[in-house]
Amino acid sequence: MFLIGTIAGTFGNKGDLKILPLINPPEILLELKSIFIEDLNGSKQEFTVLRAKRHKNIFIFTFEGINDMNVAEDLCGLSAYVPSLGFKELKKNEYFYHDLEGLTAYTEDGMEIGKIDHIIKGGNDILVIKSASGKEIMVPFVDEIVPEVNLKEKTITVNVIEGLL
Repeated sequence: MFLIGTIAGTFGNKGDLKILPLINPPEILLELKSIFIEDLNGSKQEFTVLRAKRHKNIFIFTFEGINDMNVAEDLCGLSAYVPSLGFKELKKNEYFYHDLEGLTAYTEDGMEIGKIDHIIKGGNDILVIKSASGKEIMVPFVDEIVPEVNLKEKTITVNVIEGLL
């Protein structure tokens, strides 16, 4: 199972849920037929998607069986997952966040920088790389600074510009 987002709240009074995406590209959420929601005990329940639409930077979902705002409110703050089979083929230079986490970052000279700990979403996504000493290094995830991502080798190459490290 892959984490795709968190339930950020309800939308309207008919039980629709707002999901904040944690995958890139987030539009993949619009193609999902079902989503698993993990409760506080760690068990996951599958919900069939009746409707999904984008609204600014979140996605609004209507699920079968959730047609009351009170029921929907109980799901707020929980995590949403899909099995890997639900993903589509990505275009060149598109990656799922979960595929990038854990990759080892190297300079163009071959010096190890550290491992990608997590990604901060924004106008330009930021790779947070943790060095062996535990220092967090923030690297803009743009082609000029990260010219190569090699998922097979589990590495990325970073073009180190002045002040980056």
